[in-house]
Amino acid sequence: MDDQTLLRLTPEESEALAETFVMTEPCPSAEVAAKAHRADEVSGVAEPAGVSVRLPMAAMELNLTFNCNLACDYCFVHNKDPQERMSLATATQAIVLLMDHAAYPQVTITLIGGEPLLAFPLIKQIIPYAEEAARARHIQINWGITTNGTLLTEEILQYFADHRMNMMLSIDGGPETHDRYRRTKSGAGTWHRLAALIPLIQQYRSWVVARMTVSPAAIEQMVDDFRQIVDLGINQVIIAPAQGAALWSLKEIEVYGRNLLAIMEEYHRLKQLGYPIYIDDFEKESGPDERWGCHAGIASLAVAPNGDLYPCSKLLGLADETKRWKVGNVHTSIDYGRLEPLQDTAQSMPAHCRRCTRKCYGGCYAVNAEQTGNHFLPSEETCLFWVVTREVQRQSSTMRYSCSSCGNCPAM
Repeated sequence: MDDQTLLRLTPEESEALAETFVMTEPCPSAEVAAKAHRADEVSGVAEPAGVSVRLPMAAMELNLTFNCNLACDYCFVHNKDPQERMSLATATQAIVLLMDHAAYPQVTITLIGGEPLLAFPLIKQIIPYAEEAARARHIQINWGITTNGTLLTEEILQYFADHRMNMMLSIDGGPETHDRYRRTKSGAGTWHRLAALIPLIQQYRSWVVARMTVSPAAIEQMVDDFRQIVDLGINQVIIAPAQGAALWSLKEIEVYGRNLLAIMEEYHRLKQLGYPIYIDDFEKESGPDERWGCHAGIASLAVAPNGDLYPCSKLLGLADETKRWKVGNVHTSIDYGRLEPLQDTAQSMPAHCRRCTRKCYGGCYAVNAEQTGNHFLPSEETCLFWVVTREVQRQSSTMRYSCSSCGNCPAM
């Protein structure tokens, strides 16, 4: 099977993959969550005539800069101006928008890039402004940042500790895998630089979180890469395939699934040994997703350096010369007309997804847009990754309950 024809997988091929992961019975028919509630106006911003969209915000992503000190192969920021940086005026206006639309006693602000640590002076201006604005409204902010980690210093780590900043590092495995994809602009690897910083990071935070992005060329080393991440002292790992315009083959997804199962078994062994580790996908129950469609544009927005608003950072990162995904600007207004399809996912669900027995959540809008041209239409690749993940979760759940009850695990 050609690696580039995964979108044209036949139903028989899809079922063959499902059988590989012991899918003994299909999920029940998809039931879509109720439509989003409507409101006339939000915070005094007039909506276009005939459009009624409620935006009860819980989160915002601030893209501080498109610039980065690395040149990773699978970066989701495409064809953006690296000189474009967010101004303090834009950042404060974004905070005002979030506070005016906040519908919960806690909101999350995530700082992203590019590499957001390149804008650390701006971060030190944003945080006190946002915290003061939140206090005035009796709102608590949960801060987060995603970083390649190579620019971390004691000053930055101390500041983040003082402001309870949740931090996620990007680490793809051992030096061979990590340096294959996460290189400097001159082509040098970055694993050893990041590994040397881990002891310093641990001085300021007792729990270290990392994202392990898996590319097709690295699937054979997945288990070893996971072990090397754990050996660095990482406590929480988010494992995810690198998805985008380049498609995975059926065989590659099968290998990914088998190795994810092996990682899951290693995870439970480490837990039984008392190692402080957590992987969310291995602790979830394996039932169907509660709703179809992403939360992007429903309870959260992403802000570009120039103030443009997007449903999420992944859609913001796509090459978008026509501003197809733009839904407003913090300096002008929100385009509720463009948000409405995201708010009403019950109407936006493709017909074949309504009939599908898998009952997945519909995939990442940005990945869908790259692979099928329609952000509401998941590719067969996305569906098969969902099958793999749910089966691993099912087996993890079985192992979790058996280990907690029998007491006969060799590791105990």
